[in-house]
Amino acid sequence: MVNPITYIDPLAILQKSLDALSTQHQVIANNLANIDTPQFKRSVVSFQDKLRAALNINEPSPLWRTHEMHFPITQKVSLDNFKPDVQTLTDTIGRNDGNNVDLEMESGLLAENNLLFNSMSDVTSRYFANLRHAISEGRQ
Repeated sequence: MVNPITYIDPLAILQKSLDALSTQHQVIANNLANIDTPQFKRSVVSFQDKLRAALNINEPSPLWRTHEMHFPITQKVSLDNFKPDVQTLTDTIGRNDGNNVDLEMESGLLAENNLLFNSMSDVTSRYFANLRHAISEGRQ
């Protein structure tokens, strides 16, 4: 038996990635804004592993091709319910006032997040440029 082909909408992946990176930016900015607030606990966003798990298809489709020359059966992966997880880290204390925000670490995370967001924005822009090119049949 031949396995079915899984269809994953690339635009949905780009959208969910950009949304998650935007959420991560907001959380990091909130951590930095509260760096001098006593008893404030930093928050983190985790979405890469969750997105990767959402895209992995381990369950076989109920439909199977019996011959490789048959038309492929596609199953669509839905990311409609995908949301990044925001967790507050309460198990660490970085200073005497109970605040656990580290300026250097948050600044590094912010720079990394900006690079990722800019890269994903560039990929999204190129995706739409390719679609525009295909629609216009390569004519200018």
